[in-house]
Amino acid sequence: MGYGFYTLPDGREAGYSVEAECDKPGCTTQIDRGLGFLCGESPDGHRDSDEFGCGNYYCDQHETYHDCPNPKCGKYSADESLCCSKAKGHDTPHWDEYEQEAFTETEEDDDA
Repeated sequence: MGYGFYTLPDGREAGYSVEAECDKPGCTTQIDRGLGFLCGESPDGHRDSDEFGCGNYYCDQHETYHDCPNPKCGKYSADESLCCSKAKGHDTPHWDEYEQEAFTETEEDDDA
């Protein structure tokens, strides 16, 4: 399966060959519906309680600045080398997707 074109479970067309506008209301910036503009890691992953994201597609300006109902945890390991990529408020150990490594201590844990 390629990621140039596919249909999401909600019926929307997606993929890097699908041209669209940013999903932020009022923004008309042209983007594609590829993974690079997706809020989340996989197109339907936001339905999993541990995966962050809302499943919408945003331009670079709104990727980080939209009202995501399921934001990224974003906590870092104590030495700040790992960043948790799960959804905020998850009950499982923090997980760094790039290092494929779990961690439990975070810089913020000392403040709690």
